[in-house]
Amino acid sequence: MSGNGNEGSNLPARQKIILFAGWIVVIGVLAYYAWRMVGIGLDLRQDFWVYWASNHSDDVGSAMRNGSMVLDNVREIAAKEDPQRAAAQKRAGGEPIATIDQPGPGLFDSPLNAKIVRQRWNRLQPVYGQILRGCVQTYENLYKDTGDNADYGLDYPPLRLLAMTLWTWRIQTSYPGLNDFPYHPQRVFDPNRNQSVLATSDVAQPLLMVNAFCEGVTALSIFVLVWLWMERGPPRRKSRFSRLFFWPRRADGLLPEQDSWRSRWGDPMLLAPMAAFAICTLLRSNLSWQFPLVDSGEPSPIDDRIVSVGWWIFLILRFLSAVCLARFLPRPFRAPMCGLVAGTMAWLNPGSIMDSFGWPQWDTWLPPFFLVAAILATVDWWIAAGLLLGVGCMFKGQLLFVAPVLVFCPLLAGWPGRFFRIVTGMAAAAGMVVWPWLAPTVAAERWIYLSTSCAVFFCGIALFRGFMARQLVELFYGVRDYWRSRAGVWPVATRTAAIWGTCAALGAIVFFGLLFLFHRWSPSLAAVLGLAILLVPWFLPRRLLAGWVLFVFAAALWLAGYQFNGSWTWWKIGFVYGAQKHQVMQLGSQSLSNLSSILAERYDWSLHDPVGRLNLPFLSPENQMLDVQQFCGWLHGGALVLCTVAAAMHMRRKDPRFLIALTAPWVLFTSLLTQMTARYTVLPAVIASSLIGVSAEMSLLPFLQTVLAVVMLGNQMLLSNSNTAPISAQITQPTYPDMGWLMVLLAVVYLYIAVMPSRQKPLAIEVL
Repeated sequence: MSGNGNEGSNLPARQKIILFAGWIVVIGVLAYYAWRMVGIGLDLRQDFWVYWASNHSDDVGSAMRNGSMVLDNVREIAAKEDPQRAAAQKRAGGEPIATIDQPGPGLFDSPLNAKIVRQRWNRLQPVYGQILRGCVQTYENLYKDTGDNADYGLDYPPLRLLAMTLWTWRIQTSYPGLNDFPYHPQRVFDPNRNQSVLATSDVAQPLLMVNAFCEGVTALSIFVLVWLWMERGPPRRKSRFSRLFFWPRRADGLLPEQDSWRSRWGDPMLLAPMAAFAICTLLRSNLSWQFPLVDSGEPSPIDDRIVSVGWWIFLILRFLSAVCLARFLPRPFRAPMCGLVAGTMAWLNPGSIMDSFGWPQWDTWLPPFFLVAAILATVDWWIAAGLLLGVGCMFKGQLLFVAPVLVFCPLLAGWPGRFFRIVTGMAAAAGMVVWPWLAPTVAAERWIYLSTSCAVFFCGIALFRGFMARQLVELFYGVRDYWRSRAGVWPVATRTAAIWGTCAALGAIVFFGLLFLFHRWSPSLAAVLGLAILLVPWFLPRRLLAGWVLFVFAAALWLAGYQFNGSWTWWKIGFVYGAQKHQVMQLGSQSLSNLSSILAERYDWSLHDPVGRLNLPFLSPENQMLDVQQFCGWLHGGALVLCTVAAAMHMRRKDPRFLIALTAPWVLFTSLLTQMTARYTVLPAVIASSLIGVSAEMSLLPFLQTVLAVVMLGNQMLLSNSNTAPISAQITQPTYPDMGWLMVLLAVVYLYIAVMPSRQKPLAIEVL
């Protein structure tokens, strides 16, 4: 935090009482408002799930098919293991074992307490192990049957495939024999209950609740992020209008003290949108202005609002009034209230609701990992931020297109230690997820454990390097004095140092002996790793020693994948195949309007048409010919580097414009790259809600992005069935693809604003 944190310590007693009472009111408002908004948001999502039933896509069915494919492999594994487990359990006189088809009560089913959860875990643990091995076997079987560059039919990263498998397992436990998603009600016979049961589309409720939970975490993260960065930033100077009319001057012509309550309020010009909103509210019942309805069928409730100009004006004024009121509040309460407005905008974002409950899809799983990692980086928890990013990319690979702005930000800011920590955390978390592929043998696991143990041992010794240095100096002088005086007994300190040195030497010999005994690598590589484990801890600051142990673990784990013939099918199928299976400029017909759609529709370019030659030393082959896909990738990469530089600059200066630098990569991601889909436009619209913490003017950008996302997502979802909103479809479909020019312009605006430093001089610049 900046120096604003102590602003209340020097206040008079009367102002302290007012401040305390104000915080009580703010906390009460926050609690009541959050409780109401959670209920409204959940009800709105469930209503939209029912309303949009005829427009649900097949992605939820694809998720269930992928989960069923994994469960088929799990049953093959269980057929070999369950008879042995059942026989052993029968000999021990225990209860019948849990199987994949008859697991019994779930881990978190009621009744629920710590003892019951522990008992269920012990009973279900073998089944969970079979499911994990089934996921690994699914990737291996697909790659074995089809080979490289084939149509695998599966593009899920490991954790998303595991989540869909657990969901499918839950469905098939309640509805045996149900292998396809029931878009229409289906009856299946349950032999356990000896009756038929009706399966409806509501079997997707667990996934929908996960989507709602992720959206809630996103809203809460934006609330915290806005609060943190508004408090870190320098206080804004009052406008000339405010100083002239609202801040009376003292007798000597000077303004009041900066810690007075009047100086804490925002610019009075922020009251203008609220006055306009009040006037429109009074006149709303007397005025109506609508576009003429075209004869395209019976208008829906959505159509009635889309064609109403008055509704749009009222909506914009309501949004601006909430933003301006939050920014007008006194300085101690301004940040949390701006965060509240930003979080509400993210929670009730119509594009996000359309994507997570109308489609439904799993894009809402991405923002929580990115935003919580940004919060952790803000409070200097870089290893935890890296761990979250590493886990998040194993759910959705698209996170890798925007994560570099957080990963390389500390390096460009001049903080190599923090860069080391976030990279280490990301590598360790991702490696732990794909451990079964990278370390398939006992020898590989032994190598990882041994390398990590060596690192722990030498880092533990390095913690006492100051004491050991003093002991070695005393040992030197003690030995010198002994040989000079020929005394019969060495000093106690000298004997202590000798014992420490002997223990360290023996420990090094033992650990390096084991290291070389069990290694399967080339001696040179093992020697390099061993020397790094031995020498590096002595030169690292103590605060980085824990990070070094984690780094050695991650390095040993990833290198084991190369040296012990680990499998990389998780990468080829879960990540690479997803970018190769759709060789088109964009996904979804006549929906997403961006740079690629303009090139395809207006200039008749295809994905692999040549654009030009590129010759960059050490970065590209000589005279490399770039096609459209590669050109857009290089364009996005260059813009991402600028965003990372901007994030580093703003973070060093503790400038709230850091929020713009976090949002810009998401806008560039959807505006510049090929093979995109309209669903991804929802992500920058949600994350841009944090710009309310920068200025009232910047809050208009997320509002505009939300409108664009809803238009493009609606185009794709209404293309097959426009009866849900016929008027809206007729209005929005002609916007394709020329709305892409606005998308590209938005990307340029974001990039320009992100790299521009604030005009306000920061209070403090962190040097270390």
